[in-house]
Amino acid sequence: MKKVLIPFCYIIFTTILYGQDTHYWTNQFGARASFLGGAVIAGLDDNSSVFYNPANLAFIKQSTVSLNTSVYKYEDIFMGNGGGTDVDLKSQRLSLYQQMVSGLLSKNPEKVYRIGFNIIARQNVNIDGNHRHENKYDLIASNAGKEFYIGNIELRNIIGETWGCLGVGFKINKNFSAGITAIATYRSQKHTFAYSARAMSGNDSTIAAGIPIFVATNSSYLHSRTNIIGGLIKAGFHGRFGRWRFGLNITSPSITFWGESRVHREDLQTNRPSQPPSGVPLDRVRTDEQRNLKSRYKYPLTVGSGITYNYKTGLICISAEYFMAINEYKMVDADLSNFSIYDSIKTDFLSIYQGAEQVLNFAIGWEQQLIEKIKLHIGFRSDFSCRKILNQLTITSAPIDLWHFSAGLSWRRKHSLMSIGFKYTYGYTDKGFKQLVNFTEPLVDNEWFLFGRRTDDAFLNIHAFTLMIGYTYYFALK
Repeated sequence: MKKVLIPFCYIIFTTILYGQDTHYWTNQFGARASFLGGAVIAGLDDNSSVFYNPANLAFIKQSTVSLNTSVYKYEDIFMGNGGGTDVDLKSQRLSLYQQMVSGLLSKNPEKVYRIGFNIIARQNVNIDGNHRHENKYDLIASNAGKEFYIGNIELRNIIGETWGCLGVGFKINKNFSAGITAIATYRSQKHTFAYSARAMSGNDSTIAAGIPIFVATNSSYLHSRTNIIGGLIKAGFHGRFGRWRFGLNITSPSITFWGESRVHREDLQTNRPSQPPSGVPLDRVRTDEQRNLKSRYKYPLTVGSGITYNYKTGLICISAEYFMAINEYKMVDADLSNFSIYDSIKTDFLSIYQGAEQVLNFAIGWEQQLIEKIKLHIGFRSDFSCRKILNQLTITSAPIDLWHFSAGLSWRRKHSLMSIGFKYTYGYTDKGFKQLVNFTEPLVDNEWFLFGRRTDDAFLNIHAFTLMIGYTYYFALK
C-alpha cells in the first residue's frame, strides 16, 4: 500500500460533549442557599455570603461558623440517535464530593467588618460514555459482498474546579454595607474523544481461521489534560430596610496566573479508495503530541442582583445574574514550530479553542418555619448553556439548557444546624441536535470515509438527582 504525504480530508468534528461545563449555575454553595435555589444575592446570614454577596457579612450577628456540605449525585444522560439512526449513547455516573467548607474568621459582632472564607467545588463534571455498533454493509467496491462493519465511540470528560474565597464585609451605616471577596481558582480537566470505523471482508469462518482479509479503517483520537490556576474579584453591596433586603454583586473577568496542558491527537485512514487512474488504496495519517503547552481559562464579567422579603415565619427571595459573552480565544496554545507528522500543509492541529455566549439566569426560593426548630426550604432556578458555536477544535459540551428544583429541611439545635435535602435537574433538547457520529449510513467516496454525514436527528435528555447534607457549628462569640 502506498503512503502519501499530501494534504487530505480528515473527519474533523468540533468536539461536542454532553456535560455541565458550559453552565454557570449548576452548583450552588451551602446547604440552605442550595435548597433556596441560590436565590440569595440579597444575602443570608451565614457563610454562603462570602460567595454570593460579601457585603452581607457585615450584618451577621452569629458566632464563627464552620460549615461542611457533602453532595451525593447520580446523573443519567441519554443522547438518542447520537451514533446514527436508533443508535443511542448513554452515560450514568454516581459521584461524591464536598460542596463547600467555610467559616467566619472574626467573632466580635460589634466590629464594623467581618471576615469569612469559602472553599467550594465550583465545577464537578464526570462524563464517561462509550458505544460499539456492529452491522454488515456493502462498502468496498473491490470486494464481493458485504463487509463486517464495527464502529466505536468513547467520550470522557472529567472536570474538577475548586475556588478558594476570602471575603470581608464593611458596615457603611445601619442600612448599608459593602464587601469584597478575593477568589483563587484551580481548574483540572481530562478529556478524551475517540471514534473509529472498520470494514472487514470475509466471513465468520475465514476470520476465525486467520485467513488474510481486507480491512479499511478510519479513526480519530483526541486526549488532553489541562491544569490552570487563576483568580478574580467579587464586589458586593447590601441594603436592608425593615423586612426587605436588597443585594448587588459584580464579579470581574478572571485572569490566568499559570496554565499548562498536554494534547495528543491522531487521525488515521487505511485502504481508502483513491481516485482514478491509479486505483491504488491509500493510507493516510496525521498524529502529534505536545506537552507543557501554555493554557488559560476565562470567566466573564457578571452582574447579579437580588431581593428578599422576610416575614415572621419565613422568607421569599429572588435573584438574577447576567454573564457577559466571551470572544473566541485559544484555551490551549500549541507550538506551531513543532508540526504534526505527515501534515504537509502545517495546520494548527493541537490548539484548543473556547468561548461563551451571554447568559441571564434567574432563581426563586421560599423558606417556611414548620415547627419551632425545623424549617422547610424550596427553590427553583434556570441554568442556561453559554456554549458558543465555534469552527475550531473545542472540548465544550452540547448547548442544552438545564432546570433545577430543590427542597430541604434544616433542624436548629443549641450550637449547631443540621440540613438535609435534594435537587432534581432536568434538561431536554428535541430533534434538531446534531449527531456526534453516524454509524448507520456509512459512505466511502467522500471526506467522511466509513462514516455517514452527521444529521440533525439527535435529541438529548439529562436527569440528575443530588442528595445534600450540611452541618454548621456555632462557636462562642468571644
